[in-house]
Amino acid sequence: MNVAKTLLSGIVATSAMTLYSYAVSRKKDENFREPELLAELADDFLPASARHLAIPVGWIAHYKVGLGLALALEAYWKKTGKKRSVLNGLLAGTVAGLGGIMVWELTFRLHPREPVIPYNRFYGQLLVAHIVYAVSLAKMQKKLEA
Repeated sequence: MNVAKTLLSGIVATSAMTLYSYAVSRKKDENFREPELLAELADDFLPASARHLAIPVGWIAHYKVGLGLALALEAYWKKTGKKRSVLNGLLAGTVAGLGGIMVWELTFRLHPREPVIPYNRFYGQLLVAHIVYAVSLAKMQKKLEA
């Protein structure tokens, strides 16, 4: 596995997912922006003197998860011999999206102050956002291999 290429692909895929989430947020007039939701959640755990760091913490956490998922998917594709294709991206994105929904649901339930969002709509867009992520990742990895 070429880690540098995988990380670059992960940055591109996370950016594509984020753009999708921001576009849906704007269109639906809702906050489905993962980095901002992470910042809102982190804000409660930061000391008062560091609250100004909540937004950077949200963005860094968002991209760290995206890079970790890129490394995991690339390792899976390499181990199984799966091609980086739109179909395999669609399948990986669906699985990752369902996993992401479970992680967000658990995070919201455990957090002392849940954000006020329409959860079912957030989870629906989150599933599609992960498909956007994984298809983008597969396409970028395939392009970098050429």
